[in-house]
Amino acid sequence: MPMITQFPELPVSRSGFQIMTATELLFSPYNKVEEVWEEPGDKWRCTLAFNFLTREEFRVLDAYLASLRGHVGVTMIRDTAHENALLNSSSLACDQDNAYGNALPINGAPVNALFAKAGDRFQIGNQLLKLTEDATADATGRATLRVQPEIRKPIDFGEPLITTNPRGAFRIENPNSLPTWAGNKKIVRGIQLEFIEALNV
Repeated sequence: MPMITQFPELPVSRSGFQIMTATELLFSPYNKVEEVWEEPGDKWRCTLAFNFLTREEFRVLDAYLASLRGHVGVTMIRDTAHENALLNSSSLACDQDNAYGNALPINGAPVNALFAKAGDRFQIGNQLLKLTEDATADATGRATLRVQPEIRKPIDFGEPLITTNPRGAFRIENPNSLPTWAGNKKIVRGIQLEFIEALNV
């Protein structure tokens, strides 16, 4: 199991999270008919930009990135630009043993109520998931959440959903492309970092 730590709380100027799909569109050279290849492995890509950091904030960031040791360490990052439209509950939990794929049965939702909107996000285990459909609970507080990317590591019954400041597990995408730090004695400007989701945590 790789070392997993939480990304430090620093003033992010711009945060971008995007799901990269593991698909490929091919065209026949004879009749130009398309064929779609779909493989497992959809994952998040994350960009963090820091327009301005104090020298002390930069020292924290620089030391933290060094602690990740290139691709070795895994960092838990939240999207500071995202806010859920509706999903905000501490009582939701997985309602099935070994749940995986693009559907997650849950319990603990408000009964007979719409409790989550498409585009809302949550964390379960170390994985960040996005709802692709609105979710309404039945009379027992149960529902099935349709999500992307697919759940890769089977979830146990009772595993809680984290809906407040959910995080995803990431590795530095290319350690050799980390920017050259530039700044005067007091400030550092124009830092951008790229991360790719860690799939084996």
